[in-house]
Amino acid sequence: MKVLWQPNPGQQTKALKIDESCFEILYGGARGGGKTDAGIAWMLKGTADPGFTGLVIRRNHTDLRQWIDRAKELYPNAKVSGKPSIFEFPNGSKIYTGHLKDQDAYSQFQGWELQRILIEEAGQIPSEEFYLKLISSARSTISIRPQVFLTANPGGVGHNWLKKRFQIGQKAPNKAFKDPVSERYRIYVPATIDDNPILSQADPEYVKYLDSLPEPMRSAWRYGDWDIFAGQYFSEWNPAYHVMDEKAAKKLGYGQEHNHKYIGIDWGFAAPYAAIFMEATDKGRVFIFDELYGKESHPMEVGERIAKKCQGHSIEMSLGDPSMWTRNPMSWRAEHAAMYTDATIAHAMMGNAEQPFVPNLCPANNDRVNGWRNMAQLMKVTEGKDPNFIVIKGAAPNLVRTIPEMICDEKRPEDLDTTLEDHAVDACRYGLSHVQAPDRPKKKVSKERERYEALINPEPKNWNYDWKD
Repeated sequence: MKVLWQPNPGQQTKALKIDESCFEILYGGARGGGKTDAGIAWMLKGTADPGFTGLVIRRNHTDLRQWIDRAKELYPNAKVSGKPSIFEFPNGSKIYTGHLKDQDAYSQFQGWELQRILIEEAGQIPSEEFYLKLISSARSTISIRPQVFLTANPGGVGHNWLKKRFQIGQKAPNKAFKDPVSERYRIYVPATIDDNPILSQADPEYVKYLDSLPEPMRSAWRYGDWDIFAGQYFSEWNPAYHVMDEKAAKKLGYGQEHNHKYIGIDWGFAAPYAAIFMEATDKGRVFIFDELYGKESHPMEVGERIAKKCQGHSIEMSLGDPSMWTRNPMSWRAEHAAMYTDATIAHAMMGNAEQPFVPNLCPANNDRVNGWRNMAQLMKVTEGKDPNFIVIKGAAPNLVRTIPEMICDEKRPEDLDTTLEDHAVDACRYGLSHVQAPDRPKKKVSKERERYEALINPEPKNWNYDWKD
């Protein structure tokens, strides 16, 4: 027999030997680890059963085309037809291919019965929610148990959810662990170009290229280091400096009477809404002291919840997403009267004179790039100085959770990738764009005190006091 392909010894062989008792397999890490061939061989293992149906997913048509070309070489007996391509084997088993052209694509396979799902470059999937929609069709009524195989590198929009889901850095690699809820097993099998001798010997220049990369790309791409987040937007963020308990924050000016308080609001219904509460000191330091986060609530309900959180606080200004002032096309219909009480979401959220909700709500400056740089500049930590952006410990869990997950947009690196869960950071940006440091209260002295100061200090002073008789 002519051998078309065989796995490399080591990690590639380990990944392909994992039995069907393990539901999810993540293979990869560094670049050049032989991920594509591993996925093609893994999918072939299921085709022995005539009733087998598999699915291969890639992000776009171009990437999928490359996978199909390689699969044709390794599946010489399969008939290929359709767009996207379908591989049909002589016994009737099939492998479908697809790409994720938009958000609806994640649910297009719901209702299917797929024994095996291969997701190439899973780090390009923006959220775990989208991933779960994809694998919801992994089930089986034939002899083959359902299984999911992912390939990925560190970085990209899916970096954090993949790292968390497969507990990379917490659980030992190459060892399956059980999810406490689903009771299904998952495993992470890391691989580098050193585990792919065919490539490293055929193209030693590529190894040198990976070695020459600047950090953090070198650690991520050469060695598969998931603790290095290549492409992270807020590289200044460090919870050790930016998250602080109230006692420590008060030493830096938090809670002073003359501080100014603001709210930044990002609206969402199906997607989450967010309201971030912040306080600015006379030195320009900003403290985040509360948040509101949720979804599938109408503007009036959100306004009421914000109003409750405002109790005990003198909010100087609330800054909202400017799109909240766009006339809502449904607001004129009677059945939506309880949902929208005025022409815009903003007006519904503000309430009315008898029952005001969000105080002093105004459209925010929506300059994204300058807004993000302003936020990053406040986070900057210099030696011997505290940052000017501090989150009170426990006050804003969703903001703290999502700040480190933000990455640069591929087409516009100075902006954030908008496919991420950016609602809390958007709300924060809206508020920070209008934050002003309050004037330090002027010292008030009586005329008698002024005369006394003049007697003991005859040098003239440029007094800048408010006189009080």
